[in-house]
Amino acid sequence: MKPEYFEDLISLCADISNQENKLLPLCAAENVASPFSKIPLDTFLQEKYIMGGVMEYQNHSNFVGSKKLFKIYELLSRQCNKLYGCKYADARTLSGVNAVMTLLMSLFSAGDTILISSEECGGHGSMPKICQRLGIKTIEMPYNYDLYDFDYCQINEILNSQKIEGILICLSDIIIMPQLNRINLPEDCVLIFDATQILGLIATKSIENPLKWFNNDQKFILMGATHKTLPGPTCGLIMTNNLKLAQQFDTLINPDYLRNSQLHHIFSLILTLMELEIYGEKYCNAVINNANILGNILTTYDFKVIKVLHQYTYTHQIFLSMPQNSAEKFYNRCLDYGVSINYRTKYIYKTCGLRIGTQEISRYGWDNAEMLIIAEILRDIRDNNSFSQDISDRINILSTKKQLCYTIEKEYFDIIYNALHYS
Repeated sequence: MKPEYFEDLISLCADISNQENKLLPLCAAENVASPFSKIPLDTFLQEKYIMGGVMEYQNHSNFVGSKKLFKIYELLSRQCNKLYGCKYADARTLSGVNAVMTLLMSLFSAGDTILISSEECGGHGSMPKICQRLGIKTIEMPYNYDLYDFDYCQINEILNSQKIEGILICLSDIIIMPQLNRINLPEDCVLIFDATQILGLIATKSIENPLKWFNNDQKFILMGATHKTLPGPTCGLIMTNNLKLAQQFDTLINPDYLRNSQLHHIFSLILTLMELEIYGEKYCNAVINNANILGNILTTYDFKVIKVLHQYTYTHQIFLSMPQNSAEKFYNRCLDYGVSINYRTKYIYKTCGLRIGTQEISRYGWDNAEMLIIAEILRDIRDNNSFSQDISDRINILSTKKQLCYTIEKEYFDIIYNALHYS
């Protein structure tokens, strides 16, 4: 017997699939996970529970078989130590925002004051709202819009003159790594850097690793979501070298703040990190190189591409600055053609503009030739007031070249797949 609304479901699936196949993915917030990384997502791991922290196995009140499942945590820790040099790694939280919420609840109390990155400088818009809901007072961090980095002299003055319990830096828009080592971090102050956008670039040493800037006694946490330049499943990855600090939230995350730690996602993340260990350097070099090539070509087509220091970007993102009216028109035309791009009204874009990301298109092995085609498409979308079938056709042709690169060979795929499905 056919379920009710089954035909609607089939129609919806076809529409979504057709849209995705034809999409030109320039959104800086999305990526594509490999079949190798996704092997654990369709296994019994999805239904399994394990209670307690990741620092040591908790025998009390746990489930049958959970001691073997705990080895997944250990394997994640080993892989993160190899790529990030961290002593503690935890991916039990469900997303980047969920990880931040968990850390805020674990490390701060109502009435505490923290410094926070503002939306105008690229900060994540949900962070002030979450802090307010938790009763945590916030002060926006001073920012130097000429250098695209924080004003560390003013920040250090605030830290010296006021009682600040923590610092939360959570940047959705980022074209250069903030020099966090310039912060004179007080002994009891916790610095949380949400590096969601650039976690893959840090793992492959394409961007400096801030964990190396702080000693093991300083309260520094590197964390983020795992589906941007780190092309994995959605998890919240928390890392630190301060084990005393980690003990403050390790056993609060589970069982207090969540119960099901999504073991199939954590196992998938491990496979993504293994993939990144082998192919990550080439992949991330391509990401940054493509972003700067695209930025340079767009400049020749009279786009105003923001530059920082000696190049357009040191990450996967490039910023296009436009007057608001022009930006809105351009954005809406991109939507009409199936070009995924982000519209922004932040001071960091010189008040308004568009954000482009090259992390997904680089995963397909695209390089100079495709960057030229993309730049021409964006130019023609901007310059044509009416819908052009020629532009649409060029996007469709380019979309047929989505062949995933930088992934594990099939023989290793088969070994992992068979071990999880047929053992």
